[in-house]
Amino acid sequence: WEGSIRTAGMIKWPGRIEPDVTNGMFSTMDFMPTFAGFVGAEMPTDRPIDGVDQSAWLLGEQETSNREHLLTFIGGDLVAVRWRHYRIYLQEVVPSGSGYVRMGGTQASRIPKNGYPLVFNIEADPREEHDTGPTESWVVGKYLPFVMKALVAALREFP
Repeated sequence: WEGSIRTAGMIKWPGRIEPDVTNGMFSTMDFMPTFAGFVGAEMPTDRPIDGVDQSAWLLGEQETSNREHLLTFIGGDLVAVRWRHYRIYLQEVVPSGSGYVRMGGTQASRIPKNGYPLVFNIEADPREEHDTGPTESWVVGKYLPFVMKALVAALREFP
């Protein structure tokens, strides 16, 4: 479903980062702010930066990741939200045309879910085969605040 975004990662820095196994969330967008944090560099403030500094977490100075959610876009469309161990799809990506939103390649169309998104518990169902939306609909209300904060606020500041 999410194009292999959720993958295992490894970081080795002897004497600085201790060996550990965690399910904490780390995005590829977090590398630049994290490396800046390692060396004490300032991040630009004249543009939106989607990554967050994860240096304290990797160095063992805090127990959890600084990332609790991740927004996924196809072009300019928000298609999914990851929140903790849930993945919420606002649009369903299907491999053949259905007349909604055309795309090239294998992702030929996207169908908006019209308020009934797909919800997957990706720890219990890593292959995202069982929509838990009907039984865990409370999850839908949890992603709205960071969509408003992370997306709408950024668009207001950086149109």
